[in-house]
Amino acid sequence: MKTNAIRSNKLALLSVAFCAVMFAFSHNANATRHTLPPIPASLEAPFQFFTNGPIGNPSAELDYLQTHGGGIYQPTFLPATSQYLGKFDVDTGFENGAINISSFVTINQISGNTWEVSWNLTGSGFTMDGMLIKDGNVQGQGMLYRFYGVTPDQALVGSGTVTFDDPVKNISHITFFGSPGGGHVPDGGTTVMLLGAALGVLGITRRFLRS
Repeated sequence: MKTNAIRSNKLALLSVAFCAVMFAFSHNANATRHTLPPIPASLEAPFQFFTNGPIGNPSAELDYLQTHGGGIYQPTFLPATSQYLGKFDVDTGFENGAINISSFVTINQISGNTWEVSWNLTGSGFTMDGMLIKDGNVQGQGMLYRFYGVTPDQALVGSGTVTFDDPVKNISHITFFGSPGGGHVPDGGTTVMLLGAALGVLGITRRFLRS
């Protein structure tokens, strides 16, 4: 009877160790599988503004958006970490910035003033901060721009519609901005380490049961 009790205790110990290891492993695997956020419904509400003349090239646009904002709740449109990722011009097509933008962004021109935009920055090393659309001169007001921010759940993968609807004007180009970080699929290093630890625990437990 005593021998059976000892064996039962050892079997229970083995079962607990095995379950603990499997739980940790499955938890890590589950976290790895869910690296992408859910597909969002739309972009943030835009902020429309006018300037006396064109802001300039993408570097000038980046500088402007990092030093101007939409009020007290948005002191600057873009954070200091933001970089120029690329742009799409209605006449010349895609232009690369920090990344090969056409590999990560898709644009569907529904009409002259309304475009659908979707992006998946997985593997790019960046997450999306926002985008700027531009048109020409509006009589008596200046050059027309709209900035669209991106909520955290859209930073890596997202979609939405950009438009000039008040006044209705055609989009001449859209420029994309993002910050380094994210966009990388986690490597298997953690999983391999955890698997090694699991095998080690099981090995030690097996030796204990034989003793």
